[in-house]
Amino acid sequence: MLIKLGIIGAVLVLGGMMFSTEIITLFPNTSALLSDSLKDDINGLNEKVTNSAENRLDSSIDKTIQSISDSVYEGITETGDKLVENVNEKISQGITETGDNVKSQIVESSQSSKETLVNEVSGFDPFNFIKNIFKIN
Repeated sequence: MLIKLGIIGAVLVLGGMMFSTEIITLFPNTSALLSDSLKDDINGLNEKVTNSAENRLDSSIDKTIQSISDSVYEGITETGDKLVENVNEKISQGITETGDNVKSQIVESSQSSKETLVNEVSGFDPFNFIKNIFKIN
C-alpha cells in the first residue's frame, strides 16, 4: 500500500513539474491569496480570449469585405465591357448602314447624271446650235 501511495505521489510531483510552465502561463499571478490571484488570472485569460476572438473576427470581416468588393468590381467591369461592346457594335452597324446609304445614293446619282448627260448630249446638234446663234429674228 505504501508503494502505491509512493507511486501516485511521484506521478503527481512529476506531472506538476512537467506542466508547471503551462500552469504559470495560464495563471501567472497565482500567489498566497488564492481568490485575488485567481480573479487576476481569469481576467487575464478573458482578455487574451477576447483579443484573439476580436482579431479573428476582424480578419474574417476584412476577408468578407474584400471578397464582396472583388465581386462588385468584377460585376462592374463585366457590365462596362458589355456596354462598351454593345456601343461599339451599334456604332459599327450605324457606320456600315450610313456607308451603304451613301454608296447607293452615289450610284443612283451617278446613273441619273449619266442618263441626263446622255439625253442632253444625244439631243445636242452643234450645227443647229451655231445656226441659231447667227440667225437674226
